[in-house]
Amino acid sequence: MSRLAIEKVLWCKEGEGITACGRIPEDSEFFKDHFPGFPVLPGVLALEMLKQTAERYLESIPGSEGRHYFLKQIRATRFTKYLRPGDEWESRLTLTQAMDDETTWDAKLYFKGEVAVSAKLTLARVKNPQSSALT
Repeated sequence: MSRLAIEKVLWCKEGEGITACGRIPEDSEFFKDHFPGFPVLPGVLALEMLKQTAERYLESIPGSEGRHYFLKQIRATRFTKYLRPGDEWESRLTLTQAMDDETTWDAKLYFKGEVAVSAKLTLARVKNPQSSALT
């Protein structure tokens, strides 16, 4: 079984944002239940793809090695297109705020040049990852 993953970072600039891309695996188990006969990517997994893109950005910043982040807040979420097995996607995240241990993003997931999912995400750093289940 394949899993969701960023295949390539297309652009990343500190203080601005990141663009990445990938393909939704056709053999993922979640398609068996969501939905038989018309398989679509669950919305929570689309949001996870956006979160993973933000994490890639945060990992690229010097001095951030070994840090872990959790999704603190999701706002203004819109799902406008179905994403299906085999679809190629592109995530584009613009950094809108960076404070101490939190970042806020204008996040969009594109399919065939059109926005499929959009959201405002806030990621926060896990202060002590050894004592927390959140990563």
